Amino acid sequence: MTTISKPASPVGAAAWVRRSAPSPEHVRSLLQTGAVFAWSEDRWFIAWGEPEKSAHPDPRRPSFYAPDFLLSDPRPWRIYPSCAAVPPDALAQQLAGAESARCWKAFDEDAFRSVFDRVQDDLQRGAIDKAVPAVFEHSPGPLRAEERARALRAMANLPAGLMPYGCWDADGGLLGASPEILFENDGVEIRTMAVAGTARAGATPDEMLDDPKERAEHRLVLEDLVAQLAPLGPVTRGATRLWRIGMLSHLRTDLRLAARADTGFDEMVSRLHPTPAVGTAPRRDWRTFIPGLDGEPRGRFAAPFGLLLPDGTTRCLVAIRNVQWDRHGARCGAGCGIVAGSRAGRETAELRLKLAATRGNLGL
Repeated sequence: MTTISKPASPVGAAAWVRRSAPSPEHVRSLLQTGAVFAWSEDRWFIAWGEPEKSAHPDPRRPSFYAPDFLLSDPRPWRIYPSCAAVPPDALAQQLAGAESARCWKAFDEDAFRSVFDRVQDDLQRGAIDKAVPAVFEHSPGPLRAEERARALRAMANLPAGLMPYGCWDADGGLLGASPEILFENDGVEIRTMAVAGTARAGATPDEMLDDPKERAEHRLVLEDLVAQLAPLGPVTRGATRLWRIGMLSHLRTDLRLAARADTGFDEMVSRLHPTPAVGTAPRRDWRTFIPGLDGEPRGRFAAPFGLLLPDGTTRCLVAIRNVQWDRHGARCGAGCGIVAGSRAGRETAELRLKLAATRGNLGL
């Protein structure tokens, strides 16, 4: 196992990411206080021990970025004393967990309908073109160490395209598997994706690609991302396609940026977060609009969650499809995009589907 327990000289990511098994001692420490980030389908970074919380990443060590949705945390970076690159199947073999007996209280559908009507009024007035409210299911009690083990084991067996991530300590944490990359930078080009529009996995390409509501929702996200990236250099768009992941299907368009100059992590976050896939279109005033739209604070739901390696390569996810918890309870969140052609019943069904998929992904 490749383990970094003290400041190291910058090395290529390839030297860190190689197949090896985590030790039982490290796994026990991980389940108490730690972090996980899926760098690829067969390589995860895991970290453990009490982290240093910082306003900036450490250029010598892997640094995890875990702010809240509003980016209000002055020290969003976590630098752990120990970090390793491991294959997820080797990690899963050392994790056990009994069947979850956790009960979840459904979100308030009447309250969501009221929010839906409010957004429709804003759409008709021309105040916005799209908004994404979030809802939460709740469950009493924190996610215990054995539940974290069960969730990590479940996530090691998820379909390709779902990227596990999270961090936790004695006070609470976050665990999820996101399908959406906010950006990644390998030093050659910057990549991102527009992911918007949701249906059950059985949907055909024509059903989604020809649906006016789904296409309109996707177009708003795509055009916003292009507008944010274009000042940095030439942007190449891929074809819009149907993307099936587990229980769900989405519309997806990949974007590649050939940046004219070095573009830092903070600048990319400030340009891209929150995309209209989790915020508003246009994105102006999102900091006041979104809190007034949601029934409760989002915490880290739909926030950026990233990992920066010492060689400068980085990946940042959109923190969706997750469960977050504190000492009192856990909650599972989901959002849906509301545009002019949206229907309340259809959006409510989409929220139920996303919440069920998230709990299933985590074995909860």
